[in-house]
Amino acid sequence: MPEPLFAALDVAPLVWIGCGLTLLVGAFVQRATGFGLAVVGAPLLLMLEPRLVPVILVLFGFTVSLMMVGKYRHEVRVTFIGTALVGRVPGTMLGVWLLLAAPLAMLENAIALIVLTAVAVSLLKVSLPVNRVSLFVAGVLSGIFGTVSAIGGPPIAMLMHRLPPDSARGNLAAYFICSSLMTLLALALAGQIRLWHLTLAITLFPWLLVGNALANACAHRFDRRALTWSSMALSTLAALSLLL
Repeated sequence: MPEPLFAALDVAPLVWIGCGLTLLVGAFVQRATGFGLAVVGAPLLLMLEPRLVPVILVLFGFTVSLMMVGKYRHEVRVTFIGTALVGRVPGTMLGVWLLLAAPLAMLENAIALIVLTAVAVSLLKVSLPVNRVSLFVAGVLSGIFGTVSAIGGPPIAMLMHRLPPDSARGNLAAYFICSSLMTLLALALAGQIRLWHLTLAITLFPWLLVGNALANACAHRFDRRALTWSSMALSTLAALSLLL
């Protein structure tokens, strides 16, 4: 893009490229494994351009989920995600309050800890009973984490990891579509979404499309477990960098 456009966007060219590459990798991972855009993206974007977190990640997480849900829509269980979405409402309200009240340094530490928790949940495959109570609690935690850092997936993924891969992808995508809309509405009402976010999102959107297209074309050639481990390692390093 020409230099005047970067000036109008109030972002340096190298920062824009770094953000684009981060979103490309995150979109690839999410399309291939079911979630990961925010886990990979949040700590890296926070280091590159803190103003993008959580708005851009929530917006693009919604977009990637829309791209996914069509393929796996027959796997979606409305009763499964419905209880979690009920819990997402108070969780989102608590998340907005934290976003407005907490200083940036505290939010950076919180996001780093959320990322590390997400990595642990993904790799340890913790088994929990799936019932109305666990789904509601997972929804509350998802709302808090998703609003503060855009990482709302791990609490729900903890309950879904026993499902077949396609079923997990479909239900996670359907949940993310609904929960992302709730979060975006809450952030807008709290005055956290500006025209700047939307303008920059338009310029970064092609990176997301490329990541999604690459995953469609070649993700099946990669070992899913190896891909997950690689993305989690990258996320862990980024999160630890925030804490240091």
